[in-house]
Amino acid sequence: MSLQNAIVPLDIEFNLNELLEYYNILERDYQHLKWTFKNDVEDADKGHKHDGIFGWGIQSNLNDLSKPCPPYDIHKERTDVYRDTELVFGFAKKIIDYFPGVRQLGIAGHPHGVEILQHKDNDEFYKIHIPIITNDEAYFVFGDDNYVMKPGKMYFVETEIMHGTVNNGLTPRVHMLFKCTRDTIDVVKRMTGTLT
Repeated sequence: MSLQNAIVPLDIEFNLNELLEYYNILERDYQHLKWTFKNDVEDADKGHKHDGIFGWGIQSNLNDLSKPCPPYDIHKERTDVYRDTELVFGFAKKIIDYFPGVRQLGIAGHPHGVEILQHKDNDEFYKIHIPIITNDEAYFVFGDDNYVMKPGKMYFVETEIMHGTVNNGLTPRVHMLFKCTRDTIDVVKRMTGTLT
């Protein structure tokens, strides 16, 4: 699969300032639901450089919705059902209302030096990434190709093929991201309009 098919900018307009405001509200008022790799993720070291990764699970598969939920399916207390948390308001609510079958909606931040080695995700889903904060050295990596996602855009990402990320920049890379089922790919790629 070519890089052109692996990452596709979507023709959906939205207010980046509204997304930034949503993120700032989470930083200010929802620290109790913020997860960090060190405290909340159970993971055997597979060569990834995880130090400092953080985020919020806007939808959670934990039994207790008052706990931080990382966007990984590796937590002991998880279920297979994702439910909305108290973080479903504003921009997040618009995403859930706009896209068909949103699952695992969350925000993930990768500080300088974080590297997620190339891997394949579950072939049942694909991902949408929405950059909130980034830099020109924060890459989505497919094979030997590096791709910089820009704020103000939404991106379809084919995660069934080998992919990874690396942030060599001095600022964090913060994305809102979610999964959708494969039966919605054609619909989502053709979607146009404005998220209101």
